[in-house]
Amino acid sequence: MKKIAVFLAAFIISLSSYSKANTLQAMIDKAQPGSTINIKKGMYKGAITINKPLKVICQKGAVIDGQAKDDVVTIKNTKNVIFQGCIIQNSGTHGWKMDSGIKLIKVKDSVIKNNKIINCLYGIVAKTAKKVKIIGNEIASKEGYTEGAMGDAIRLWWSPDNLVKDNYIHNSRDVTSMFSNSVVFENNRVENSHIGTMIVNSNKNKIIGFKSKNNEVGILLNSAHDTTIRDFNVKGSNKYRGVVFIEASNTHISNGLIEHCTKGLVINLSPVKVGTKNYFNNIKIVGNRIGIYTHTTAKQRKRNVFKNIVYKSNKTNFMDELKTHK
Repeated sequence: MKKIAVFLAAFIISLSSYSKANTLQAMIDKAQPGSTINIKKGMYKGAITINKPLKVICQKGAVIDGQAKDDVVTIKNTKNVIFQGCIIQNSGTHGWKMDSGIKLIKVKDSVIKNNKIINCLYGIVAKTAKKVKIIGNEIASKEGYTEGAMGDAIRLWWSPDNLVKDNYIHNSRDVTSMFSNSVVFENNRVENSHIGTMIVNSNKNKIIGFKSKNNEVGILLNSAHDTTIRDFNVKGSNKYRGVVFIEASNTHISNGLIEHCTKGLVINLSPVKVGTKNYFNNIKIVGNRIGIYTHTTAKQRKRNVFKNIVYKSNKTNFMDELKTHK
């Protein structure tokens, strides 16, 4: 009996194996925990739910369509799920439910990789998910929605210790870490969206190798502490802000380029924690209307430490808003 169970766990299920199954959900429901499901090219109906360890691999041209109803794919109350290579489209439009292309709820030790998520209100939403890798996905929000009405491309909510890497985000709202500590954002590219990467009420996040182009804000830290930002490139279109700190403490930001923004680097009431400092090192600030713009108290001003800052072709290199308006 034990040998049979091991064999079933390792068995690879293809769509042809379930010729009698009417839906992709039926195929998933019949799969044994730990098995692999190969989804062949074609159109499949969402919404589907995965609640056990599975490896779901889509072949090229496999599309899961939510038909504008709720979440397209939900993974919940499980671990060790790999979901890879699918085209996910047409989520519902319920903003209060965060209708998503892929939603993770109480998920651990899983991988969401190389999927294309299009025309979904939210792209990937993780709620209380831990040690999840979100890698190599392309995400664009639902078409025809205003910026305020569309959802986030990626939203982590109470989801620590995750990796968000090598994703391409465009024409969306935000990539957000909220109440989520020790998240690594690595080598992501965000274009023509609202906020490239936003860290809110979260500690010990890292943003590494980030590329931002024509977003309203490239990077935003709001009540975020112990953040590391390095090797980044934020390029505006002469009407947006580059990197913004709001009540952020003990931040280390280095090896970056901020160019063609209305305000390149904005420091607002930071650092907020008594006795902490923010460190800015080896940053090129080029072609902005205002290179660095600060709104800080006198005590905070001394605790922002600048080193190797290079200004070039800015209309104003540095403006202290409080001093200017005394």
